[in-house]
Amino acid sequence: MRNFSRSTSRQRNSSHSGTRHYARSSSTSVANSSYQQAAINIDSQNLSLPYLLRVNLEGTQLTGHVKVDGKVIKQLNLNNHQFNISPYLSSDKNTIEILAEYDPPSSVVEIELLGCDTRVVQQTSGSGVLNYTLIVTVT
Repeated sequence: MRNFSRSTSRQRNSSHSGTRHYARSSSTSVANSSYQQAAINIDSQNLSLPYLLRVNLEGTQLTGHVKVDGKVIKQLNLNNHQFNISPYLSSDKNTIEILAEYDPPSSVVEIELLGCDTRVVQQTSGSGVLNYTLIVTVT
């Protein structure tokens, strides 16, 4: 059985806000699991605005959790896969981890962060295991 991981990262910048945001990402696939990581900077003035974290899936069973700086903040299941992460972010570096299993393994699972002039999207499929880290640096 072949195992693969696919990731993409997209970001939208606003030309009128004067604030630049960037994202970088990487992915690795090893034996029956894949690991993905992305990083983004956001302005501390925007923390009062929502930053929605979405785990998008279609026809897929998903169970897992989301951690911010090592603390579980949300359980994931079919009915609970979108929420605002702004209240969990603090100044400096924040590590958001999404750890989950999905079935069938051939399904595509998409992680999306939407916020003030920001959109980061990553996709994975093929392993049945979601292991995603998002580093959010608040400046």
